[in-house]
Amino acid sequence: ARDTTGLPIPSASVGAHSFPTRALTQRSSVSRFSLVACFFLCFRPCARGFCSGAPRSILSRCVFGSFCSLGHTTPAAARSAEVCGGMATAAAGACPVQAPRVPDNVDRCVAKMVASVDMVSELDQSIAPGVTIFAVPPSATGFPAWSRHEDYIESEADRDRGHADWAVPEGADNSSPRVLFCHGGGYEFYSPQDVYRPTTSRLAVATGMPVFAFDYRLVPEFRHPAQLEDAVQAFLWLAENGPQGPGKASALFLAGDSAGGGLALALAVWLRDHPVEGAHVAGVVVVSPETDLTCGGESYTSRRWQEDGGDTCDPMFRDEDPVAASMPQIYRLLGVPGEHGSFPLTTPDLSVLHAALHDLPPTQIHVGDAEVMLSDSVEFGKKARASGSPVEVHVWPRMWHTFTQYSEGCGGDDAEPLQEAVESLKQQADFLKGLAAILLAR
Repeated sequence: ARDTTGLPIPSASVGAHSFPTRALTQRSSVSRFSLVACFFLCFRPCARGFCSGAPRSILSRCVFGSFCSLGHTTPAAARSAEVCGGMATAAAGACPVQAPRVPDNVDRCVAKMVASVDMVSELDQSIAPGVTIFAVPPSATGFPAWSRHEDYIESEADRDRGHADWAVPEGADNSSPRVLFCHGGGYEFYSPQDVYRPTTSRLAVATGMPVFAFDYRLVPEFRHPAQLEDAVQAFLWLAENGPQGPGKASALFLAGDSAGGGLALALAVWLRDHPVEGAHVAGVVVVSPETDLTCGGESYTSRRWQEDGGDTCDPMFRDEDPVAASMPQIYRLLGVPGEHGSFPLTTPDLSVLHAALHDLPPTQIHVGDAEVMLSDSVEFGKKARASGSPVEVHVWPRMWHTFTQYSEGCGGDDAEPLQEAVESLKQQADFLKGLAAILLAR
């Protein structure tokens, strides 16, 4: 099978939803009852058009994974697919209580995140080998130079913001396709130089392309539309400048995660509506993008954290009410609804799920099944596909928000590479390299 990009679709891909094909685990113990349960709980409802909600880990494997553990999935994921009826509990709005089991690498990661005091120590720490990273000051790019508010100063670097980063793998030069990376942090935190260098360096190595991460203005100092304005300016600059200096790009891609993933998608929509002569987006890869600033997806309820709640509970956003906990930050970005100068939560130029999604570039989205923002990805994919745009959504069982930042195994002496993160990055890189090959062949 092929989608509208001309690239092969994995055999476990259907419609707007694509699921990991890294490993195949055959569960010989699947009973006839399990298969019947799969059919009645998963397949038949979908056949009747009841797949409008975010696909849960069980539903994903029942419907799109060729029935339960007989489908393509990871070994860890297959274990939780033994009883397809588990999706009924998730659908009711609570994570199912799970029986004790021998902890594996994913369980160890989750435990470290739950015990974390800063939610940063568990992130990848090392720069990928074979990558040269250098910062580019605002004086060289023309990007806004800005400073953080005193309440947000953690180091002297926060007083001198606006510096972009190049992550250049061995062998890449000005003739290579370029990737514009939008960092995450809820439009309020982080920069290309702090927790994101391990991420951009890995993307650079995997794709063989230079990755350019820009330091867009953050809240509370700068509200919307400053972030999108900075993204547009960065794209225009990147179209004319490579890691070796001035030079037109042979191909341009967008990438990002979390809020940065939403910003990358918003930029793709903006560029569709405001075409740039001689420069267009050839493809997009994003992880756990924030696309709906209303936080209206069902996963904000069904993926809420619960102790001993199983593999679909969010270990990162553990507030009792994730929607209420998210709103203060969103109001800092858009303004309080009803106040002068505020933007609605559905403003389509940033809350991009509410935008028209036709004619988007080929896009691949990776998201965890155990994150409250799952619906942001799935609903975006469904709407984009229905509008004719070639958007794939890869839902990773047991994974949490921006899980690709934890490929080293969440830190500690017992850390082992998180294979789901490693494979997700490989799939993203293969996607971009495949698009680049098609484009350059023309």
